[in-house]
Amino acid sequence: MIYIHVPFCGSFCTYCDFYSEICRSGQAFNEYADAVIAEIHSRQEELSMNMSAQDAVNTLYIGGGTPSVLPLDVLSRFVEVVKLAAEPVEATSLFEEFTVEVNPEDIVEKGHEYVRGLIALGVNRVSMGVQSFDDGILRWMNRRHDASRAVEAFRILRECGVRNISIDLIFGLSQLTDEMWKDTMKKALDLAPEHISAYQLSIEEGSSLAKMVADGRYVEATEEQCLRQYDILCRCLRRSGYHHYEISNFAKPGFEAVHNSGYWRRAPYVGLGPGAHSLTGNVRSWNSQELPHRTSTAKLDNEPNKNTDGSLGWNLTTYSRNFETLSPEDIRVERIMLSLRTDKGLETTELYSLADRSVIDTLLSEGVLEVRDTRIRIPEDRLFTSDEIIRELI
Repeated sequence: MIYIHVPFCGSFCTYCDFYSEICRSGQAFNEYADAVIAEIHSRQEELSMNMSAQDAVNTLYIGGGTPSVLPLDVLSRFVEVVKLAAEPVEATSLFEEFTVEVNPEDIVEKGHEYVRGLIALGVNRVSMGVQSFDDGILRWMNRRHDASRAVEAFRILRECGVRNISIDLIFGLSQLTDEMWKDTMKKALDLAPEHISAYQLSIEEGSSLAKMVADGRYVEATEEQCLRQYDILCRCLRRSGYHHYEISNFAKPGFEAVHNSGYWRRAPYVGLGPGAHSLTGNVRSWNSQELPHRTSTAKLDNEPNKNTDGSLGWNLTTYSRNFETLSPEDIRVERIMLSLRTDKGLETTELYSLADRSVIDTLLSEGVLEVRDTRIRIPEDRLFTSDEIIRELI
C-alpha cells in the first residue's frame, strides 16, 4: 500500500485541518513533484519491502489536499517513478486499486481530457469530495463547487469510462435539517456511485470551524440530531443495496475500498509527501506537516512560503521524519479499535485473547456486541456509539 499526499488546494474548507496550502503555481507543483520523487528514491528499500511483505496490499492512493489541482504532467512524473520503485510489482502492471481524490470543480473545468489522462496513468477508482448537494451548505463549507457542478463532474467521469466512483458526504451540521439530509441522500443515490463515504462533522483543532466555535459563531449539532442523520444514512443505503462494511463506508457489493480496508487490517503501508504516515511491522513513522525544505519563512495570506523568485525553495533531499515503535499493548488496542470499525469484526478467539472475557460476555448479553458465524462484531444499530463500546474493551 502506497499513499502520496498532495498538499495543495484551490481553497480551504471550513472544517478541514489536513495539511494543505493554496497554490496554483506550475513551478511550485513541479518542485513538489521533485521532492516526492527524491523521497521515493531515498525510501526505495522500504517501498520494496512493504510491497513484497506477506500481507502486502497492492494499491496506490493519491490524496490530499486536492490532487486534482495538479496538472497531468506533474502527476505522471511521480506516478511513473513510484511504479518503478514498488517492486516486485511490475511497472507495466496496474495496481489492484489506484485511487485519486478529486474536487468536482476541477473535473468540470479540466474536462474529459483530464479524466482520460488519469485513466491512462492507471487510475481505476476516483474519490470525489461532494460533501453535500445543498448549495447553502456548500457555501458555508467554503467548497468551490455547487450541487450542479458535482452532478456534472460525476457525468464527465462516467462518460470517460470511470466505473468505480466514490463520493464523500458530511452530516451532523447544526444547520443541516433531516429533510435537507434526506434530499442529499436522494440526489447521491440518483447518481448511483459504487461507493459512499459519509462522515459526521467534527471540530478539528486548527480549522476555521474550531475558531468559529470558540468565537461563538457556530453551535455544534446535538448528539440526537447526529444519531438521527446517521440512522437516515444507514437505512437509505441499506434499502439501495449498499454494503455497510465500515462505520463511515458503504459500497455496492464488490466495490469495498481495497486500500482503506488494508489500513483497518494493519497491513504495511508507505506514506509519501508532507504529513504522510507509514507502518512497517511494529514501527510507525510520519513526515512533518510543514515542508521542511523551504528557505523562506515569509508567509502571504492564503499563499505558501515563497522565495523572491516565486519558487518554494525546497531542499529535495531531506524530509523530517518521526518514528515510533509500537508496544504489544499499542498493537492490541489498535487491533481492537480498527477491526471493530468494520462489519467483519474479529474472530471470537482473537477478541477473547485481546480483551477481558467478562466484559465481552456482558456486552454480548446486552446486545452491544453480536456473534456472526465465528466472529464478534458491533451490530449496525450500535455503530454510532462504537467509540464508547471499544473503550470498554480496551
